[in-house]
Amino acid sequence: MAAFAPLTSGDPEQVGRYRLAGRLGQGGMGRVYLARSPSGRMVAVKVVRATLADDPGFRRRFVREVAAARRVSGFFTAAVVDAAPEGRPAWLATEYVPGLSLADALAKHGAWPEQAVRQLGAALAEALGAIHRAGVVHRDLKPSNVLLAADGPRVIDFGISVAAEDTLLTEAGVVIGTPGFIPPEQLRGEKTGPAADVFALGAVLAYTAAGTGPFGNGAGHAVNYRVMHEEPDLGGLPSGLAEVAARCLAKNPDNRPAVPELLKELAQVPGHRPDGHFTEADWLPGPVADAIAHIQATPLPDAAAPAQEERATLKLAPETAPPAAEPADASAAAPPAPSGPRRLARRRVLAGLAIAATLAIGTTTALLNDRGRGDDEKPPSTPKAKAKAKAKQLWSRPLDGGLTLDAVADGAVYLSSGVRGTLQALDARDGSRLWQRQAEGDQTSVVSASGGTLFYISGRALYAADADSGETRWKAKSILTVPATLDDAAYSVIVGFLMAQDLGTGKILWTYHLGAGALEGQFAVVGSRAYTHGDRELYAVNTGTGKKQWTYEADSALITAPAVAGSMVFCGGRNGTLYAVDGRTGKEAWKRGFAGKLWNPRIASGADTPVVADGVVYFENDAYVSAFDARTGKPLWRHRQDTGEIATLSVAAGTVYFTNETGTLYALDARSGRPKWQENLMTSSGQWRPYIVNGTVYFEDGDRLRAVSLVN
Repeated sequence: MAAFAPLTSGDPEQVGRYRLAGRLGQGGMGRVYLARSPSGRMVAVKVVRATLADDPGFRRRFVREVAAARRVSGFFTAAVVDAAPEGRPAWLATEYVPGLSLADALAKHGAWPEQAVRQLGAALAEALGAIHRAGVVHRDLKPSNVLLAADGPRVIDFGISVAAEDTLLTEAGVVIGTPGFIPPEQLRGEKTGPAADVFALGAVLAYTAAGTGPFGNGAGHAVNYRVMHEEPDLGGLPSGLAEVAARCLAKNPDNRPAVPELLKELAQVPGHRPDGHFTEADWLPGPVADAIAHIQATPLPDAAAPAQEERATLKLAPETAPPAAEPADASAAAPPAPSGPRRLARRRVLAGLAIAATLAIGTTTALLNDRGRGDDEKPPSTPKAKAKAKAKQLWSRPLDGGLTLDAVADGAVYLSSGVRGTLQALDARDGSRLWQRQAEGDQTSVVSASGGTLFYISGRALYAADADSGETRWKAKSILTVPATLDDAAYSVIVGFLMAQDLGTGKILWTYHLGAGALEGQFAVVGSRAYTHGDRELYAVNTGTGKKQWTYEADSALITAPAVAGSMVFCGGRNGTLYAVDGRTGKEAWKRGFAGKLWNPRIASGADTPVVADGVVYFENDAYVSAFDARTGKPLWRHRQDTGEIATLSVAAGTVYFTNETGTLYALDARSGRPKWQENLMTSSGQWRPYIVNGTVYFEDGDRLRAVSLVN
C-alpha cells in the first residue's frame, strides 16, 4: 500500500508555498499532507487543527515548539524545512520520509533480530545526541515517533515538552507522556533531562527486540506503577542487548549511560556504518525492507489541480414520517455544541483556506436489509425535482468589534472578539444581547458552555464564568480543553487524562489516565459514570472517586465522543465500525462496520459523535451517514455523499441534517435516508462555521450573524 492517499474535495490545494499532493495521515495536532515545493521537492506538511490554532495558549506553545525543532540538525532526525507557526492555518513542513513507523513495522512484521536492533539503536542514539545538543529533550520517544527508511530511521515530533508546558495538568502534577516510556523521575514530577530520553530509548530497544514493552501492557497507571517499582522484563532479549537495555532503564537517572557512551556501545556490531549514513536497506529485517521498498516504488502524485466551479442539481425523495421506534433516554452531560464548527474544523475546514468553489454534488442512498447492502448494488431510484429548504430566518445582527461565533448552548449564543478580549452573550431566540463583559486578558475565545457555566480562554488562563451574567467564578492556568458540567463538577479530557474539577473553585478533584489516543471533548457524563476512551479502550469511570468501573476493548481505534441513550453507550471507530456497549456492565451489545468505495480506513479522518433519536442511532463516518436500530443494531439505511467528507450531524423533526466544508446544508428523511433538499445558506464569501441546535442553524455570514430555522 502507498504511504499516501489521494486528496478529496474538502482538502486545501496549497499551504504556504507548498501545493498539496496527497494525505499522509493525522494525529491529535492535525493532518499531515504530502506536498511539493516550488522546485518540486517533496515535503510533509503538518497543518494544525483550527480548534488548536484558535487557542492563544496553544499557539504560543507551538511557536516555541517550532523554534526548538528548527535548532535540531543532525543525522536521523526529520529536519524542519519551513514553518508558519503564527499563520492561519498554522503549519510545519519537514523532509518527507518515504517509509513506515517503527510501531507499524512491529505490528505487521514482528520483533527484530539483534543486529537490526543494535543498528536502529545506534542511529536513534545519534539522533538524540543532535536533539540534546540543540538544548531540547524529546520527552516522547516511542515507536510511533520513529520513521523507518532505507537509509536509516528518523526521529520525529521532538519538542513535545515545549507544547505541553505551563498547563493546568502539569501544575497539578499530572505527567504527560506514554506509559512504559516515561522514566521514574518524570512520574515523580521531578525535573527531567537527557537521561529521560535514554530511558525511553532503552524501552524502544526492548520493545523492538521482544515485540512487547519491558513493563508489560494494560492500563496506563498499572504500567507506570511497574516502571516505578518493578524491574523490566528483558527475558526475551539476547544477553548482550538485555544488558544495554537494563542500564538504560535504570531507576536512577544518574546510573544510565550517557548518549555518546551508548552510541559507541551500540555501534560495535558487524554491519554498522560509522559514517552516520545507511546507504542500503540491508540494516532492516527482510519483510520491513520489502514494505519500505514498495512504498518507495509507488509513484508520487502530482500536486492538486484547482477545483471546477459547478452548481449541482438536487435529487429529491418524497417526504415520509419519522420512524416509530422505542424512545431512548439521552440525558447526559457532554461537551456542548457537538454540531458546531469545532467539529467541522477538525474534519478539514482550515482558517484562511475556505474553499470558494461550489463543487459538483452527487448523492447515493442505499436501503439496507438485515445484513446490509453492498456498495456495488444499485440504490433505490430517486425522482429528480427541485426543492428549497423550509428555512426561515429568525434573526440577523451585525458582528461589530471583531466578534466571532464561539458556542451555542442552553438557549444562548456566545461570541468573543479575540485580541480585544470582549465576551458577549445573545438570546438564541431573537438575537438580543443578554450581557457583555471585558475579559481580563487578551486573545479571548469561548471553548464551551454547559450547565450554566461558561468556559473561556483569555491570555494564559482558563476561566469559568456564570453563563447568565459572565461573572468570573475561577481561573486556572491555560490548557486547551472542552469542559462539560454535571451537578457540582466540571469534566474534561486533556492530553490523555480525564479530569474532574470542583465547579465552584476549579480545584482538581481527580484525574484518570486514558493514554495517547484520548482527544479533548471525547467523553460523556451520565449520573455516576463518565464514559470516555483512550486508543481502543472505552472506559466507564466513577464520577465520585475517579476509579474505573469497566473497560471495553474495541478492535479499532475509537475516534468519537461516546453518545449515551438509556443504558447504551455508542462510540465510533476509525475502521468505520459503530460500537454499542451496555453502559452498566461494559459488555458489547452489538457492532456494525462498513466499507465503501469512497472510504479509506487507512487515512479516514474519523467520524462525528453518534446521534440517537426515536430509537435510531445515526452515525456519520467520512462521506457516509448510516442509520441503525439502537437496540438491535439492525441496519436501516446508508447515505453516501460523493463530494467528500461531511460533518455537523444533527437530527430534528424527522430530518437528518449535515453539512460539508463548502457551505452546503443537506437534509435527509430520517426514516428512509432519501435526500429531501440541499441549500447553501451563505450570501457572502467567507468561512462556513455552522452550529445546528434543535433544528436551527447559527452561522457567520460575512459581517453578520444569522439564525435560520429549518423546522417550520
